[in-house]
Amino acid sequence: MKYLTKIYWSDDDDAYVAEVPSLPGCVAHGASYEKAAHNIRIAMELWLSSAERHHDPVPEPDFIAEEVIRLAPLINISKLAQLSGINKHTLATKLRRKTRFSLEEAAKIKGVLATI
Repeated sequence: MKYLTKIYWSDDDDAYVAEVPSLPGCVAHGASYEKAAHNIRIAMELWLSSAERHHDPVPEPDFIAEEVIRLAPLINISKLAQLSGINKHTLATKLRRKTRFSLEEAAKIKGVLATI
């Protein structure tokens, strides 16, 4: 499974921090970007194997939601909703609650994102 991974520099930690937003608590760090990327892959494997062992639900990757979240600093969510024909409150609520998009909604959003 592939999940969106965020890697950024943290002055507070004096390290690169990597996190997987879809997997709560799945975070790692490293002295370099590459080390943080390596460590988050290990953390993801451990997170997923622990969930499997304990019969906890494993979230399916929601590529559309993750892509919108990744691009959120660059796009206007209201404009995205307008262009995709989705109610802006519905779009914002689904993103905030991490509710899956329907296939129709995902196709509309994907079409708009492809033009950005």
